[in-house]
Amino acid sequence: MSTFPSAKPENIAWTHGVLRIAGATDVGRVRRTNQDAYAHFHLANRREILFVVADGLGGHQGGEVASQMAVDVLGQLIDEGDHEPAVRLTHAIAAANRTILTAARKDRTLDGMGTTVVCLLLTASERSYVAHVGDSRLYRLRDGSIDAMTEDHSLVVALVREGILSAGDAREDPRRNQVLRALGVQEDVEIEVAPLRVMPGDRYLLCSDGLHGLVEDDEIRRLTPERIDTEAAVGGLIDAAKEAGGLDNITCLMATLPQPTISSLLRRNAAKLLAATRDLFRKARSG
Repeated sequence: MSTFPSAKPENIAWTHGVLRIAGATDVGRVRRTNQDAYAHFHLANRREILFVVADGLGGHQGGEVASQMAVDVLGQLIDEGDHEPAVRLTHAIAAANRTILTAARKDRTLDGMGTTVVCLLLTASERSYVAHVGDSRLYRLRDGSIDAMTEDHSLVVALVREGILSAGDAREDPRRNQVLRALGVQEDVEIEVAPLRVMPGDRYLLCSDGLHGLVEDDEIRRLTPERIDTEAAVGGLIDAAKEAGGLDNITCLMATLPQPTISSLLRRNAAKLLAATRDLFRKARSG
């Protein structure tokens, strides 16, 4: 297993071809320390790759310690055991939660520390997994569109869901940085894990709220067109967040999956044609 936490781009051989990976973190224009952490881990024996971004909470020292601890524990434990990928991912995040909580209890200077986390586990099959706690996000960029693969565990999102707050008002609400879940806060943490069907040519962006809190989704999509390479896309996103104020630490980790082969394109088109044909038959029968 290897990890590459630097900002330099990497080409990683994977089951479905070569991935282009780049990541970077920036302190922003306001904060004095950077409490974000990120890394990716290549599990060659399993033909899996784990991507992690964590955003620390709780004081300039505690947050920095918690986020790095989360990344380190995930990297150490994701390869343990014979369980399915989703189970191993859940166990590793739960272990990171316990590790952070224990460290805070032993050192008073770290009391109250915690961290958000978002993970993408690419597997050898078409079914991969996303897991998160807090408001760090995973985006999928596909065919010129952008979709959030996670929903923030935050107060304003809960208020929007309940109809108390509009989506527009949530962007400006002073409580928008209040998270409802984080690692290291309590013994048991609710971890959200979901399957993710990846496709050739997809791009996946993991980021802290230092990016998505200042740069709208449509702007993120505009800054990451297929023609721009992964490293340049990451740099452009961080620059955009800084130009928008840079109020928080900014971290971006992006993976570009191999472009589709002719055979995979044919399979995709055949699947679309089959689905369209089935829809026509259903409509004809219902009519």
